[in-house]
This record gives sequence, C-alpha cells and structure tokens, in this order.
Amino acid sequence: MKVRIAAIIPARNEENFLDKTLAALFQQYMQPSKVIVVNDGSTDMTAEIALTAGAEVVNVPDRGYNVHGTPILAGVINYGLKALQDEEYGTSENDYVLILGADHILLQNYIGTILNMMEANRSIAICSGQIAEEHCVIPRGSGRIVRAKFWRSIGFRYPENFGFETYLLIKAQQQGYKVKVLPNLVTQTLRKTGMNYKKSVYISYGKSLKALGYSKVYSAARIGRVSMQSPKRGFYMFKGYMSNDVEMYDRELRMYLSTIQHKRIKRYIRNPIKAYVAKPA
Repeated sequence: MKVRIAAIIPARNEENFLDKTLAALFQQYMQPSKVIVVNDGSTDMTAEIALTAGAEVVNVPDRGYNVHGTPILAGVINYGLKALQDEEYGTSENDYVLILGADHILLQNYIGTILNMMEANRSIAICSGQIAEEHCVIPRGSGRIVRAKFWRSIGFRYPENFGFETYLLIKAQQQGYKVKVLPNLVTQTLRKTGMNYKKSVYISYGKSLKALGYSKVYSAARIGRVSMQSPKRGFYMFKGYMSNDVEMYDRELRMYLSTIQHKRIKRYIRNPIKAYVAKPA
C-alpha cells in the first residue's frame, strides 16, 4: 500500500519565497498527496502563487502567524490540520504530516529518505533533517514529519499555548515513541534562521520553559546561556519565565519532562567526575 503524506505550510505575505518552497516540494521523489497553504490574511500574492503551484489554500483572518513561538502560530497551523482532517473524512487517511515554513527549501530526497526510515522503524513518531548552519538534536518545527497515527491519538492539533512544538516532541516520548534528526539530510531556508531579536520573542521563549514545566536548574542554564550572548535577551527570557499569566501544561507531562531533565543534569555532573577518577595518576 502506498504511503501517503500531506504537507501544511503557514504563510503570511510570502510571495517572495513561497513559489520556490512549493517548487521544491512538488519536485520530491516521493511527493505529498496534498499540500495545504494556510493563508494568514496575506495582502500580497501568496494565495495566488499557492493555487498556481497546485496547492490548496485555506484563507484565515490575519492572525500574524510569524510571531515566533507563540500560540498564534499554533492556531494558524491548526487551521490546516482541521482542513486536512475534514477532507480525510470518509477517504483514505494520510499516514504522515509534514509541517513546513514558507521559505524552507527541501532536497528532492527529503520526504522519501525520512519516510523510508520511519516505515522501517515504527517506533519513531517525529523526524526531520538538519537546516544548514544549525546543529539541532531534536526535530525543528519547520521540516518535521509527524506520524499521523500518533498525532491523531492526542487530538491531531497543536495546543494553542507557548512551547507547542516542544510539547509534541515530549508527548511522543511520553507515549514511548522516539524522535529523530537526520544530520546528513541538510536543507536550506531563504531567510536566516535563529531567534531574531525582538523583546516579545524572548519573553515567549521564557513562557515556553515555564508552561512545559522545565526544571528551575534546567531553565536557569538555558537563560544563562542566552544571557552570555546578550544580557538583554536573557533578561527578557527570564521575565517571560517569571510571568504569572502562563497556562501550564498537564501535570503528568510536566513531571515527565522534569524527570528527564534531572537525569540529564546528573549525567552531566557524573560523567566528568568518572572521567577524572578513571584518569591514570
């Protein structure tokens, strides 16, 4: 039976990039059965470009999806997931879902390489390649391919809360799945990736740490690392973490994440000590 994958692309005023992203997507050796572009109130030619390329368009009011890391982006993507689910009713369901940024260019073998690996290893729920000049150890938001069976089991949507992309990774591992990055499958983005300096962006990252239940030690390490690069960014991240208006994820998930982090912290401390003790006198 043929493996089916659908792609969802959130886009707002992306006429300068979307045509290249869609061209690369439709040139995949293993092509998606459906491509949905969620047009977030664009005032340019985004919708027309998507339709001309052969994608379906879901038009939504301008929510400003490019507010990085906020629940707004989760909500925009959810429009695409809902449209996909509505279309699947009574038809063959897709086995996988690709979430892709409007400026993200994939290699021709990107989908095929990941799906072949995930079909051979059913314990993997989420997988992605690596964006050039990045060194991620967990799948990024853009370019991640998600096993639909897993996603449907928890509602087939992102929670509209801070840290929603990380939430999906944690939830997969909590259910016994694995998440994986293929470092040799390198892709390109037409805009430089990373945190653009905006006060709101760093406050959002701090709120994500708190909502997900990151331990205080782990959060302090994250904020400290950012502060070493930019004290101002670290300050806003800390401010977000200390906010009182953050909706917390369920206790079970927060406890699971905290347990993982405490084990990692112990390992980071223990390994250097073991190496020192084992070193010849």
